[in-house]
Amino acid sequence: MNLLASLLLASSGLLTSQSPPTPPCIDAQTTMKAAAATLRARYVMPEIGSEAASRIDARVARGEYKSICGSPNEVARALTRAVRFILPDEHLRIAAGPPQPTTLPAEAPSDALADNLGIHEVSRMPGGIGYLRISGWAPIEWVEPRLASAMALLRDAKGIIIDVRGNGGGDGNTMNLMLRSFLPIGAPETQIGYDREGKRFDYITPNEPAWERFPADLPLVVLIDAGSASASEALAFSLQEESRATIVGRRSIGAAHAVFDAVELPGTYSLYIPEYRAEGRISGKTWEGIGVAPDIWAGPGEEKLIAWEYLREKAR
Repeated sequence: MNLLASLLLASSGLLTSQSPPTPPCIDAQTTMKAAAATLRARYVMPEIGSEAASRIDARVARGEYKSICGSPNEVARALTRAVRFILPDEHLRIAAGPPQPTTLPAEAPSDALADNLGIHEVSRMPGGIGYLRISGWAPIEWVEPRLASAMALLRDAKGIIIDVRGNGGGDGNTMNLMLRSFLPIGAPETQIGYDREGKRFDYITPNEPAWERFPADLPLVVLIDAGSASASEALAFSLQEESRATIVGRRSIGAAHAVFDAVELPGTYSLYIPEYRAEGRISGKTWEGIGVAPDIWAGPGEEKLIAWEYLREKAR
């Protein structure tokens, strides 16, 4: 290669004498050993948590976590994959940094407000079918007035579609308030919560909506897919079990356990650990690990149309 060609390549960035930076690596043995101890002491299913902890300890002894490379967030994701490979719980995760504060700020942050606190769309489809898209369940303290407005816009619809596709969860109290908007006054709670000792622990506050409930015979559809998780699955599971809604779409992810705080781990990481579980009041079943199966299966992109056609037929 002549001098001119070399200069042109260097100026264009195609030729450089510098190698890409090597990502930093950490010894995560101590971090994972602490995670194992926390699973043994606090995971919602004691026997499963203890078995998983023993398997992690064995891998620590073999030096499997001695060199984990990447940025703190990349390391956290790698450690989460490692833990979930042993104990596949979608709520179980390791995050970079100290535990997030459990006390909500008085005002919603700007990014949450930009997404309208998860109330993504409220509209009226042809034939008088109401449509509500919830992209995330924001804390009830922030979102209740906006949720009330959304419910008002759906009033007098001939049928309603609640779309929680891709909604990975959030505040169970917000979800429960919407759920109870479609149940009769005085209806029992649809789920029963338990702690790791099997004692009842109702981690969802049994609030009632301040707005008028929808008629018990109003046709209702919930849209779900593989991105629907946690509180979104709770909504679909409960309305399905109560025979109050038809579920359309694809099987949800299967994340039923509840997390409220995190444990700080060595190396400035945090373990978010499920400590509570829920069962349907009628069946005593859960969607953990199996997801919610739809009543009507629909492929990607066709769920809303299928739901609309179903409700149009019901409304005749």
